[in-house]
Amino acid sequence: MDFFEQQDKARGVSGYLFLLFGFAVLCIIISIFCLASVAVGFEKNLAELAWTFELAAVSSVSTIIAVFLASAFRISWLSSGGKVVAESMGGQRLNQSTKDPLSRQVLNVVEEMAIASGTPVPPVYLMEEEGINAFAAGYSPRDAVIGVTRGCATKLNRDQLQGVMAHEFSHILNGDMRINIRLTGIIFGIVFLSSIGRILTNIAYVSGGRRRNGKDSGGGALVILGIGLLIIGGIGGFFGAMIRASISRQREFLADASAVQFTRNPDGIAGALKRIGGYSHGSKLQSAGAQEFSHMFFSSGISSMFATHPPLPIRIKRIDPNWKNSYPNTDKISEIASQGSEMAGISGFAGASPSGKTTVNQTATQTRTEQQEHTPSAQTFLKSEGKIDEEKLAQVRSLIDSIPAPLIEQAKEPFGARCLLFALLLDIKDLDARKRQAQMIEHQAEEGTLYQTEKIEPLLTNLSCEQKLVLVEESRPAIAELSMNQFSVFQTLIVQLIGADESIDLFEWCLHKVIEFDFGKQHYPRQLHGRASIRSRLSDCAVILGALSHYGQDGADPQPSFNHGMQALDRSGQIKLPPSQNCGLSSMDKAIERLNKMSATEKRSLIDACARTIDHDGKTTDIEIQILRGIACALSCPLGPNL
Repeated sequence: MDFFEQQDKARGVSGYLFLLFGFAVLCIIISIFCLASVAVGFEKNLAELAWTFELAAVSSVSTIIAVFLASAFRISWLSSGGKVVAESMGGQRLNQSTKDPLSRQVLNVVEEMAIASGTPVPPVYLMEEEGINAFAAGYSPRDAVIGVTRGCATKLNRDQLQGVMAHEFSHILNGDMRINIRLTGIIFGIVFLSSIGRILTNIAYVSGGRRRNGKDSGGGALVILGIGLLIIGGIGGFFGAMIRASISRQREFLADASAVQFTRNPDGIAGALKRIGGYSHGSKLQSAGAQEFSHMFFSSGISSMFATHPPLPIRIKRIDPNWKNSYPNTDKISEIASQGSEMAGISGFAGASPSGKTTVNQTATQTRTEQQEHTPSAQTFLKSEGKIDEEKLAQVRSLIDSIPAPLIEQAKEPFGARCLLFALLLDIKDLDARKRQAQMIEHQAEEGTLYQTEKIEPLLTNLSCEQKLVLVEESRPAIAELSMNQFSVFQTLIVQLIGADESIDLFEWCLHKVIEFDFGKQHYPRQLHGRASIRSRLSDCAVILGALSHYGQDGADPQPSFNHGMQALDRSGQIKLPPSQNCGLSSMDKAIERLNKMSATEKRSLIDACARTIDHDGKTTDIEIQILRGIACALSCPLGPNL
C-alpha cells in the first residue's frame, strides 16, 4: 500500500466532493428562486410580479452565503482537532498513566500502532457505549484522536482490538479524516436550510394572530418560504447522505485492506467484524452525535437507509473468503486484559535484574550497539515502511520496554513530559551553553522544572537516537493536555534550548522538526500537502540534499553523493551542489516551507532522493536514519522507527 499515493487520491476524492457540493448548491439556488417567486406571488397579483434580476440575485446570494457559511463554520469547528468529535460523542479521555488493565491495553495497542507507523501517538477517548465500535477523528495526524467504545474494549481480544486500531490508523494515513470532516461540513450546510425554514415557519405561526387582525400581510409568504426551505433542506440532506454513503463505503474497504496489510493478521479484523455480527448490541451507538458522525466509525453506528458502511458479510468475505456465515455468541464473551502484560510499560521494562534493580545503562547500551550493528541502508529502511506486521509490532514493544521505566513514566504526564524533552536538548559538551540552558529553564519554566530536568538527564546518556525519538512520540498525548499559555512557553523554550550553543547540528534540527510535527500545530498550515511539482522546487530540494551531502561524508567530497541523490529528481544535471553556507539550518527551514506545498507523492520522491544521498558512501549510520525521519516529519510524511 503506497500511503503517499493514497494521500493524493484522498485529495482527488475531496475535489470530487466539492464538485458535487457545487452542483447541489446550484440546484438549491434554482429551487429557492422558484420558491421565492411563488411566495411573493402569493401576496401579490401574479400578473404584477416581475421576474426580476433583483429577485434572482437576492435569493441566489442569500442561499450561497447561508450554505457556505454554515459549511465553513462546521468544517472550521471540526478542524480544530479530533477531540471536539470525541467530546461531542461523550468520550472521556484516558489518562496516560492509568493502571486500569482494560484502559492500559487500549492505550498500549494504540501506542504500538502509532510508533510502528511513524505517526504521533494520539490521545484515546473511551465512550460508555455497549456497541462494538471505534473511530479516528481529526484534520491531520498531528491533531488526531482515537475513540473506542467500552463494548469494543471488553468484547474483543487483543488481536481483534489491534485489527480495529489498524483500520483506524489507515484512515489517518490515507487522509480519510479530512474527507470525513468535509463530508460532515457539506451536509451540515445543506441541511442548515431546513433550520432556516423551521425558524421562518415559527415566525409565521407567531405572527398569525396579527395577520388575522389585518396588521400583517406577509405571513403567507413566510409560511411558503419556511415549508419550502424545510423540504429543500430535507431533499438536499437526502442526496447528501447518498453521496456520503457511496464515498464512505469505498474508503471502508480500503481501510479494511490496509488493516490486513498492517498487521499481516486477517483473523484480527475479521474476528472483530464477526463478533459485531454475533452481538445483540452490534455496533450501534446511542450518542446524539452518532447520526452526524456515522461515516467516521469502524462499523455502522446507526440504522439508516443509506448505510455508510458495507454490510458485515461482504466485509468479512473480502478478508476471509472461507467464512461459513456463522457468528460467535458475543454476548457471552468478556475479554479481561492481563494485569501483568499490559502494565509492563508503566511498572517496569525488559532488562530488569532478578533482584529488581534496573540495569539502565546495560540495557540501553546493548540496544544502541545492536541498532548500530544492524542499521540497514536508508533505501532498505524506506522499503520496509508501511509493512506493520506482528513481528514489527513485537519489535516496537521491545523497543519501548528497552527504555528505562522512569523515563516512560515521565513521558505519561504533562510536567514530566516537558522536563524529559528539555533534558533531551541539554548540551553535554559545551559547559557555557549548558549554563545558559539552565538559566533559561530556571527563569521561564515552572518552579521545579530545572531540578526535574537535571534529574532525568543522566538516564538519557546511553540511549540510542531511536529510543530518544520514541520518548518524543510517547510524550505527545501528555503535551496535548497543556494550556495554551503552557504550550507557548514550552515551544519558546524548545527553540531557545536548541540554539543555546549557537551551533545547531543537523540531528538537533531534525529532533526539533519531530517535536514540531508532534506538538507544533501553530507552526504548520492546516493543509498537509499541496499540488506543486518537484520540478518547480528543484532549488529547494538541492538545499536539503546539499545539507545531507556536506554533513554525512566525513570530510570526503560531497559532490558524488549529491549527484547520486539529485539524479533521482533531475537528470538534466543543471542543478549544482550549493556551497555549505547555503545549506545551513535557516536555509533548510525556508526550503522545507516551500517543499511542503508539494503533493504527497512528490514528497515521497524527495525522501527517496535523500535516502540515495545518505547511502552513497556505503556507511549509513543510525543517526543518518533518524535525520531522514526528521526530514520526512518536516514534510508531513512521518516514517516509522528503524527496527
